[in-house]
Amino acid sequence: MTQTTRVAETVRLDRSADGAVATLVMEQGDLPINVFEPSEIEAMATAVESLDSEVGCLVLTGEPDFSAGADLRVIDETPQELRSAKIDAIAAASNRFITALRRVDAPVIAAITGVAAGGGLGFALSCDLIHMHAEATLNAAYTQIGLTPDNATPFFLVKTVGPYKARELLFRSEPVSAEDAVSLRLANASHDCSIEEFRDRIEAIAAEYAAGPTRTYGEIKSLTDTVFDGHLSQHLEEERAAIKRMSDSDLFDEGLSAFLEGRDPQWD
Repeated sequence: MTQTTRVAETVRLDRSADGAVATLVMEQGDLPINVFEPSEIEAMATAVESLDSEVGCLVLTGEPDFSAGADLRVIDETPQELRSAKIDAIAAASNRFITALRRVDAPVIAAITGVAAGGGLGFALSCDLIHMHAEATLNAAYTQIGLTPDNATPFFLVKTVGPYKARELLFRSEPVSAEDAVSLRLANASHDCSIEEFRDRIEAIAAEYAAGPTRTYGEIKSLTDTVFDGHLSQHLEEERAAIKRMSDSDLFDEGLSAFLEGRDPQWD
């Protein structure tokens, strides 16, 4: 029987009966789309940091969609003079969560349904493995609102697809299908099945990893992450500074207004 712990109002942690597989679920709740706030990200970071050594695999997923990133409505409702601080708080919490995902010994699988966009895409790319439902999509989405990327999105994109394709994906902010994501090596596999079967498949894959040598997996993660040494933490802070600067710009004001009003932004 699955053991469930409420991590935040719209985040839960499910543990398999033997405790070997943990699934961190970002829930949509009553919102129109699945988005997050700083307090929820901080709670997710705490949950990952607190995982005991018995956890052999961690799955990061969302219901019904993976995640569309930060809640832009909350940012829009924040007074202009406090908006930069609000976005900085989101970046700080996200940086802590990403660091926790990289430090946990257990393999981390991003199980993507619906859309992984904006900061949600960054969270997915920060995992060790990415499995997508066949109808799921990835989307950087940042330039749609005139904002620079966060959550290590450009960092992992450049490492995966190279700087030229990464720039295209970030500049154009167009959906990437599951099939194309696999071709671009942004995902390990695309699963053409029902959502229920997809989640069952991920559970089975996670159980296989959980039965393996977790400490060895942790050492392998550290070895493969040596290419990031001295760079990821620096990149995260540079992202945080850039997104804070852009949050005070007229470009972001127009992009945010256009997004919430359902129209195309008018860039000057």
